[in-house]
Amino acid sequence: MYNLQKTIRYGFWLILEVIALCVGMIYSTRTVRAEPEVQQPARKVTEVVTEKWTVISGKRLDLILKYMGDINFEKEGISLRIPASVAQSWKVAENGTIQALVQKVSNHSYEIKIYKGTQKITDIPGSRIMIPVKEMFPNGDPETMEITDSRGRKLKTFRDKKQDLLIVDTDETGIFCVRGRNIDDRE
Repeated sequence: MYNLQKTIRYGFWLILEVIALCVGMIYSTRTVRAEPEVQQPARKVTEVVTEKWTVISGKRLDLILKYMGDINFEKEGISLRIPASVAQSWKVAENGTIQALVQKVSNHSYEIKIYKGTQKITDIPGSRIMIPVKEMFPNGDPETMEITDSRGRKLKTFRDKKQDLLIVDTDETGIFCVRGRNIDDRE
C-alpha cells in the first residue's frame, strides 16, 4: 500500500511538472522579450525502455529519488530495487544517463548490469532482486532454493510466499543462478 501511495504521489508531481513545462512553453512563445535570451542547457526528463534495457536521464533519476525514494528496474517480472542512498552516490548529472539491464539469461540465470554513461557500476550495496517463483519453476515449487553469484558465492535469500517471490539481497551486479531442490533430490 505504501508503494502505491508513493507511486500516486510521484505521478501527481510528474503531471504538475509537465503542466508547468507546457505553460512555460506557451508563455515563452507569446511573450516578446526586450533582453537577449540566454541559452539554457536542456533539462530533459527522459526514460527509454526497451526489451532488455532501461535508460533514464539524470533529471529523471533525481525526480524518482525525490518522490519515490528507492529506484526500481523491472524486466520480465524480475525486479531490482536499489536504495536511494546508493543511487545518489552515483552523482549523475542532469544531462547524464543511467542504463540498467535486467534480463533472464537461461531458465534459472539472471543478469544485472548498470552503467553511468559508459562507466560500469558494479557496487550496489543493500540492493534486492525479486524473482517470481512461477517464472523459475513452472512445473511446481521446489522445497528449497539457493542463489549464487557469478563467483559461486551463495547469497542471502528468502521467499515471500504471499507474493510468491524469491527475494535476494545483493551488493553487486552480475549473473545470478537459482537452484531449487526437493528434499528427495540427490546431489
